[in-house]
Amino acid sequence: MQNLRDKIILPFSFCRFDEDKPKLFLIDLNRKTKWLTFARIPYEYELKSFLEENLYHTTEGLLIDGCNEGVAFELLNNGYEILKTGQEAILNLQYDHFKKKSLKELIRRGNRGKQFEEIPFSSEMKYRMQKFKYECTHGNEPQLKYLFSDDFESFNRLFVIKDDMSLRGKDVWYGAFMLSHKEKDYAQTELILRRKHAPVGVMEALIYSIFNILKKEGYEYWSLGGVPFTVYEDTLFSKEGVINFIGRRLRFAYNYKGLFFFKNKFSPIWIDYYFCVRPRLTLFMSIKILIVTNLHKLIIKKIPNLLFFGIVKVKAQ
Repeated sequence: MQNLRDKIILPFSFCRFDEDKPKLFLIDLNRKTKWLTFARIPYEYELKSFLEENLYHTTEGLLIDGCNEGVAFELLNNGYEILKTGQEAILNLQYDHFKKKSLKELIRRGNRGKQFEEIPFSSEMKYRMQKFKYECTHGNEPQLKYLFSDDFESFNRLFVIKDDMSLRGKDVWYGAFMLSHKEKDYAQTELILRRKHAPVGVMEALIYSIFNILKKEGYEYWSLGGVPFTVYEDTLFSKEGVINFIGRRLRFAYNYKGLFFFKNKFSPIWIDYYFCVRPRLTLFMSIKILIVTNLHKLIIKKIPNLLFFGIVKVKAQ
């Protein structure tokens, strides 16, 4: 696994696709710096070649998220500041990640009366997935932007767990995973959706089914995606420490810990990931990221709940 940490592999904000030329999606953070929110890279392009051709020769400042250690230190050697901001959960398809009795029981319960299906891409299914987002646990909240890909495209794979159609006359989705590729044998999770009030165990059952499909198809690894603000070893007075400390204080708005516990139940291999910024991350850029991602709207919406539960807690004491 050490090789995966050190290897120059795609950040999880990048993915592979079957086209001739790369596609870059950039937004302005200030007059001199852009955020490379997503990049789509043809399979035949080596990542180092892509970086040299598209990033190293530009005079503009640039931010890239989700870089593993190998890519981060490659960028560090080319004028970037690197900041450890979280961890990525990776499943090795040759391992048994489902040994725990409690997990097996959740999978058994989640599969009861349900069907697993891979949904072929179509404009109809693209629309249905967008609609499904608003039926999910956080569907009535401000939606985060640019931190992950949430639009079903032809190069994605979409897996769902649903009710048997014969029971209701039409199928009802309970959970969905949208995947893309780091490499042909390396899948990564772009989006995880769980229907509000979905039965217990459906997401665990869905992961188990996807894992077995990928393993059968010859994949080596599957990334369940990243969890931010899980870096604890750095001092508060470093820039890295400040980012993670503040992020953990915002747990009431973005429950990173719940996400970590969900992914950790599958006993993944955790590797660090980094923000990589050229030349430096500034306070103004951090505020701009907070705004363009809609995180500020999420914070504002959740503050009344925070105050309410704070008052209840005080009264209970």
